[in-house]
Amino acid sequence: MNEFSSLKVIFPGKKIFLRLGGHLTRSRMPQEEVRRFNSLALKAFEFCHPRGRWDIVRVKKITGEGILLSDDCWIGSRDFAARCAGSTHLWYGAVTVGAEVVALRDTAEKVSESTVYDAVGAETADAAMDLLHRLAGKQLQRQAMVLADRRYSPGYGDMSLEIQHFFFERLKLAELGLSLSEAYYMIPEKSVTAFAAVREEL
Repeated sequence: MNEFSSLKVIFPGKKIFLRLGGHLTRSRMPQEEVRRFNSLALKAFEFCHPRGRWDIVRVKKITGEGILLSDDCWIGSRDFAARCAGSTHLWYGAVTVGAEVVALRDTAEKVSESTVYDAVGAETADAAMDLLHRLAGKQLQRQAMVLADRRYSPGYGDMSLEIQHFFFERLKLAELGLSLSEAYYMIPEKSVTAFAAVREEL
């Protein structure tokens, strides 16, 4: 298992703005509103502490219904199995930005502030997963393996959210302060899990 106790995520200002319904530029916003947005977003970003873990496991068989791993664990998903054709391993990773930004959002006095804090937490978590994925890809390349660019997460397509158990147990996410709700959501909320296909280079 590979761990990054601190992922150096660059402030995803443009994506945060777009998530809030903005345009590619802020030219139409009054400067006072732009400054307020920046101040709130940067404040929330300071409450984000991205970290993550990843690992790989060998694939035994890929069928039309899902993927059977070398330890006989079954990952059911027709969509993801189709994307993994020819893969020799399965990459899996998890990131979290921690509970502080969620607490900041939940205790905000204004809905407008809460909305910005929520967007910052979500986009920072996504950026952390992007970074974890890239770092893993570089490391696997040194081992003559190629990590697919596209990821797949539980709860999307036909992959059950229950597969969150796979990440929680194998990556020992409790050690990162995470827990799993009865509905299979990661707590704290701004946490992301994902799979990606891996193939050995010839």
